[in-house]
Amino acid sequence: MAEAEDQGAGVSPPPALYLMPYNDAARRATNDPNNAHFLAQMDNGAYALYISFANPDKQVCTLGRAGCDIFLPDPKGADISKHQCSFINTEQWAVLLEDTSRHKNTEPCPSANGGQTISFTRETRRVLVARGINNMIGIGRDRYYKFEIYWESDCLYEFLKRDGNYRTGPQEARRKRYIEGEKVGGGSFGSVWRVMDVHTGGLMAVKKFHNMDGRNLEFATREITNLFRINRTSLIHHDHILEILDCAGGGKDDNWGEIFMPLKPGNLKMLALDTSTTVDVEELAHAVLHQMLLALACIAKHKIVHRDLKPENVLWEYNDEGEYHFRLGDFGQSNNPDIAMTVTGTEPFMAPEVYNRGKQTDKVDIWSLFATIVWVKNTGNFRLRCAEPRAHIIHGWLVEYSMLPEFRRIRRMASMRAKDRPSAERLLRILATDEVEDMADSLANALTLDPTGEDEDDAGIGPSQGPGFAYYEPYRPNVPENYVWESEGDEEAGEASNTYRPPPMGASPRVGGAGLMDEAYVKPYDQIYDDPNSGTAVPDVRTARRAGSQEMNEPAAAHEAHPQARKSGKGKKKKG
Repeated sequence: MAEAEDQGAGVSPPPALYLMPYNDAARRATNDPNNAHFLAQMDNGAYALYISFANPDKQVCTLGRAGCDIFLPDPKGADISKHQCSFINTEQWAVLLEDTSRHKNTEPCPSANGGQTISFTRETRRVLVARGINNMIGIGRDRYYKFEIYWESDCLYEFLKRDGNYRTGPQEARRKRYIEGEKVGGGSFGSVWRVMDVHTGGLMAVKKFHNMDGRNLEFATREITNLFRINRTSLIHHDHILEILDCAGGGKDDNWGEIFMPLKPGNLKMLALDTSTTVDVEELAHAVLHQMLLALACIAKHKIVHRDLKPENVLWEYNDEGEYHFRLGDFGQSNNPDIAMTVTGTEPFMAPEVYNRGKQTDKVDIWSLFATIVWVKNTGNFRLRCAEPRAHIIHGWLVEYSMLPEFRRIRRMASMRAKDRPSAERLLRILATDEVEDMADSLANALTLDPTGEDEDDAGIGPSQGPGFAYYEPYRPNVPENYVWESEGDEEAGEASNTYRPPPMGASPRVGGAGLMDEAYVKPYDQIYDDPNSGTAVPDVRTARRAGSQEMNEPAAAHEAHPQARKSGKGKKKKG
């Protein structure tokens, strides 16, 4: 067969397959004169029915007892429908078997030659057929006709693994949902993969959580719950927030979980750093600002604070007019602002009150969005400058940048005090008019203000209090090979070790502001931030946790948005 030669030559021939008769009934159908124009001899000398999608105007091949491409006789007891089934070639060159029979009696079945068998679902009577997947089909009552499928070309080369096979998932689940492609992103709690839906042939993204214990369970549950709250009906779904299609795993006996999302071309960071395109950063920043404010206004109404808004968590696609359309994704750090206390996020985009362990509100995301806009515009060479300094220094720069004329209408987004920042709705009104949101007080003194935005007699967590653990990493866009987080050895002699080390116990990792507790372990950002696949910046090794943390023990009401998860065990988290 020519498949290996074509693939090796870099040619992608259209899908082509042989229906090899497996039983006597199938052999009689193969030799029927009505099917003579499909009859072909295989390399092993056997005769089979040959189906090719080389003709662009003929991408469906039908089988049945009347008016179909391939004729299947209907002797007594076979129950063959007029239009029994079809092979359909999709836009992604995935061939689907569709059952259109009246008795629903077309089905994939196990093959003696091995391979995986993936059945139809109740929702759709379509399923992928590919090399090593659904190698045999039964047609009619009691599988009256049985054919094995041999491929000349199945065209799914980009999904092949090194061993030449397709990997299906979810790995631990009985019901397989996809064939796995390449990894397109990842973080400390999960990785994102490009996959093909085995029931539609469409592409989608799957976020796989590394495991479902401890913090992984909490963050996975939180992301699923909050996305379902926003996407559960078409009336609530927001055009600038990433949809969630479904989830799997997460039951009480599962140590795995996955969420399924639409696949987007890339994220904002990849777009801004792409040197092959001529993107106008001013227009890009304006579009991101407006569309992300719409997203933030929506989640604020749902009492959700995102807490990790940054370029790689803003996904893009083209709309019908060919313009950039942005969606906010990765809700793993999101929470109800009434109980959000954890130091979490990525330093250049982290609001002062989060870094200083103050009260968190929806204004946290307003600060992060301003930092994201500065990053997109690369004001003051911000992308490089924010690599090594700690967050409190970066806060000062962002305040200074906000005083530039280009930020005059939105400069209050960079107010050190959260209560001085406008809400997303307020900013949208400002952008829709010629109004300017000037600071009532001089921003030159902003760094001396209480970053929590609270009065001294206000109750709540202040900058010197808070839970005993932090979940953030510094941001490093260009780490040289010899960069040392904490040197060991003689640097002048070139004998310093090239390793990252945690800050000494009991030492504050920053100058100014409140230090972390003695148990704090702040892991440096190991991956270069210019890598578009770098994910949510949360260390794998977390800091010590103080007993009774409110954020670790969220009310059960936070999971009411997905009742099915409660019944099946999905979304449950362990106490303590």
